[in-house]
Amino acid sequence: MTEARAIKVRSALSRQLARPGGRTLAEAERLADAALQTHREDAVAELGALVSRLEAICADPTESGAGQVYGLAAGLVDVAGFFDTGAFYEAAYSLCELADSTSGRETWSWGAVEVHVQALRLLHGSGPGTGGGDALVAGLRQVVAAVTAGPAEAPKSA
Repeated sequence: MTEARAIKVRSALSRQLARPGGRTLAEAERLADAALQTHREDAVAELGALVSRLEAICADPTESGAGQVYGLAAGLVDVAGFFDTGAFYEAAYSLCELADSTSGRETWSWGAVEVHVQALRLLHGSGPGTGGGDALVAGLRQVVAAVTAGPAEAPKSA
């Protein structure tokens, strides 16, 4: 009977990875971020277009419009998430939470949606990621908490 022997096979990839040189992780990250920033202007324009669509829905609130709110808010989160948009991202996420937790329920509030959309327009106008807006986002979170809690129970009489 013959004995088994192990043969070490070196692939082209393993040989290339073993060679010195190449980019450092920090350099690769810097280059990737620089490439991403070339799309920032288009992304900010897309965020503005999505906010405009939400404003149009709020101007003529319908049940079908209510069904579109979450999708548009998710689109805002998707685009804003690639860039440092700070409070704008948080406000869009808050609108997603509001729409998701109240969709198809009696707690749906066009007023709460409109407050979010107005906040998004304000934050977009000042430039997403320019800083500030923390108090505005905190207020939006309070709106979501109040709307999702539903109407307060009436005090019971003795």
